[in-house]
Amino acid sequence: MRKDNLIPILYNVLAAIGGVVALFLLALIFIGGRSLGSPYFMLLMAVLLCAGISAVLVRKFFAPAVKYPLGKGVKFEDSTLVKLAKWLPLGLCITALFLSVLALSRPRKEGKSVLPPAKGVDIMLTIDTSGSMAALDFKPDRMTAAKSTASDFVDKRATDRIGVVVFAGSAMLQCPLTLDYFAVKEYIDLINIDMLSDQLGTAIGDAIAVSAKHLKDSIAKSKTIILLTDGENNTGMVDPIAAAKAAAAYGIKIYTISIASGEPADMKVNTQSIFGPVSATTQLPPPSPESEATLMQIAKETGGDFFRAKNNAELQNIYTRINELEKTEFDSSLQLNYTDNYKPALITAILLLMAAFIADKFIFIKIP
Repeated sequence: MRKDNLIPILYNVLAAIGGVVALFLLALIFIGGRSLGSPYFMLLMAVLLCAGISAVLVRKFFAPAVKYPLGKGVKFEDSTLVKLAKWLPLGLCITALFLSVLALSRPRKEGKSVLPPAKGVDIMLTIDTSGSMAALDFKPDRMTAAKSTASDFVDKRATDRIGVVVFAGSAMLQCPLTLDYFAVKEYIDLINIDMLSDQLGTAIGDAIAVSAKHLKDSIAKSKTIILLTDGENNTGMVDPIAAAKAAAAYGIKIYTISIASGEPADMKVNTQSIFGPVSATTQLPPPSPESEATLMQIAKETGGDFFRAKNNAELQNIYTRINELEKTEFDSSLQLNYTDNYKPALITAILLLMAAFIADKFIFIKIP
């Protein structure tokens, strides 16, 4: 084989290898970090490669050509413009077909999310809002301490539905059971002493009844009421022990928390004088043994537990303890989410085909 024939052949081989490498790098750009939804379409790459090689060989060696005398020393076919006219549209078409096959293979982004258990724990936070919750034996007061520790408890849960019931002389659902912990904390933040029209007395039995009503039909693995109060049941329509027994019949467990320092507590109140509202301080008596005995009995009837909190730290520890007792144990399961990302490859292919058409028909004028 003559040396002058070998060099063009080597040049063409290197050009072909370079083209394949370029297409491979292009595939990495569009597929990098993604999976393929229909990988079998990638088999068309082999067909496309064979078709591309065939097109190059036909154009190189078998396409009819007419040589025009252009004068001594002029090699028209070797000019850059001629090479572009000959190979650029074909290269753009091959690249466009390559990207089309890539789009058919459906590159897609993969996302993972942890699935919560099908049956976790449903928890109803039942919080006393009677006037005595304004007592100052907790920092800054009982109500603020109760709200703060309840919000912290919500932060420690991950896969359980939580709701809120408030009570004083009557009981009311403040937040239904939900996995939206941000909403739960918003509802807890809105709790205040004056939110119920009936503020006289403490209806513990009614609070248990309302909480149980919204838990009884749950299919959760565990149904729990965390009842926090600083008083004894002295009003309402339902006896607290009877309400506890009814809750136990539905498989509901009640943890009761008595929040009081055990000593007489100061409480700021607003009084009316001839000069208008006046802020004054009154003193609350310590919780009676009867009230704590009732809370103990409620917890015992339902298989729960009774806790006494005398300060902020003890209250925080109680919620931490309940959080550990009501842990949801489950095997981690992952759900794969896919987002198709074929559009960039498809749009690029269309643009390249348009460019090839424009180059072939309008930019490079061929002499027949």
